[in-house]
Amino acid sequence: MEALQHKALNWEALLTLAAEERAWTVFDEAEERGIASDPLLLHASFYAERLDLDSSALGDAYLASRPFYEEMDSEVVILDRASAHWPEGIGIGSYCPRFLFVKGNLALLGEPMASVLGTRTPSAEGRERAVKSVRSLARSGFVTLGGLSSGIEAAAHRAALNSGEPTVALIATPHNTFYPLSHMDLQLDIAKRGAVVSQFGPAAKNEKVHLLLRNRLMSAMARVLVIVEDRDGGTAVSQATWAHQSGKPIILYHQSSEDESLKWPQRFAKNERVRVVKRPQDLGRVALRLSGLQSKKPKDESPLSQLSLF
Repeated sequence: MEALQHKALNWEALLTLAAEERAWTVFDEAEERGIASDPLLLHASFYAERLDLDSSALGDAYLASRPFYEEMDSEVVILDRASAHWPEGIGIGSYCPRFLFVKGNLALLGEPMASVLGTRTPSAEGRERAVKSVRSLARSGFVTLGGLSSGIEAAAHRAALNSGEPTVALIATPHNTFYPLSHMDLQLDIAKRGAVVSQFGPAAKNEKVHLLLRNRLMSAMARVLVIVEDRDGGTAVSQATWAHQSGKPIILYHQSSEDESLKWPQRFAKNERVRVVKRPQDLGRVALRLSGLQSKKPKDESPLSQLSLF
């Protein structure tokens, strides 16, 4: 077993018994001592003493997790903060993973990504808007980022693949499981033609909180978030609310902002890091400026044409 694989295994074994905040500090010390990549059994007393755990229980957790790593898909690559392909937007602290498990094109993690979000039960117009959004973002150099959820996100992933554009899927499960199961083929296709990323190791048990952690990781990795269509209290709105509090720019469509039956657009309307666009074809240009990737307007664009975007 390779050093980074053993390191991730040790970390996952610790998380089965210890709170992540405490485990993070102890694992930092283990890295400083140069023992983080050694089999945990060799240093069980070190971890147990600092985490107030029984060393035998910790050893049992390690032995229970190890087979999952030994049988892990050979195409899944493990990254940590020292890895060359570690995404720039992921910092250190709450909701930030210690490791990433990636299947597919690692180079995509270094590209600017736009998270395309929306309801799991979109209208026909919403699906069409998602497809056009992906094309517009791709023309401006963005890789589509999504959570492989039903509805808008699945439509965005498929639109990218159908256009021959790369897409990155963040999943809330280990690579050896699929959620929703109906998206298994889509996930496998993205892994071949784009990249599938998980922060959960092969021995991790699926929990509801993983969806929240996945969404916050998505916000950290995205340069800009686009809400195509959502209802009040929807997952996309909740994710965008947290992302905006973290300083991420948000783009929504005027179809949402002008819908009097919706309350959520009003919460974003007056924020300086939020823009409303009328047409999907304008989305890429707005996303470039809002994300800081393009500070100057194109030479062929006049002030009047800019006004038409909003």
